[in-house]
Amino acid sequence: MSYQPPAEYYPQQQRSRTPGLGAGITSIVSAVLSPVAAVVSIPLGVAAVASAMSRYNPGNDVWWFSALILALVAVVLAIVAVVSGLIAVFRAGRMNAGRITGIIGLAIMAVNVFGVTFMVLLVLGSGQGS
Repeated sequence: MSYQPPAEYYPQQQRSRTPGLGAGITSIVSAVLSPVAAVVSIPLGVAAVASAMSRYNPGNDVWWFSALILALVAVVLAIVAVVSGLIAVFRAGRMNAGRITGIIGLAIMAVNVFGVTFMVLLVLGSGQGS
């Protein structure tokens, strides 16, 4: 009969528990992709206006639909970034990778929102000066 040491003899591996890490990574990815989708929708919107103004291309609504779909994708990505960032921050009990990635995703979204707000105020301000 062979000797079998007790289970306590074997070192137990510590599991690295980082709750909220997946949500934090999702927040970062969504926060980065949201302005990309918004910026891509702008030329499609311009093409939609040009297509509508052209007398040679009446009724071509594919540009409008494309611009609207990409704008909706940008909005959905922004919402996903904020919600998953909040989930990551609140799910992580202490300062760990989940909370840090959630905070980074929320910070990127804050920069996006302030950038859009600044651009809108800049456009409105330049129209009033003339």
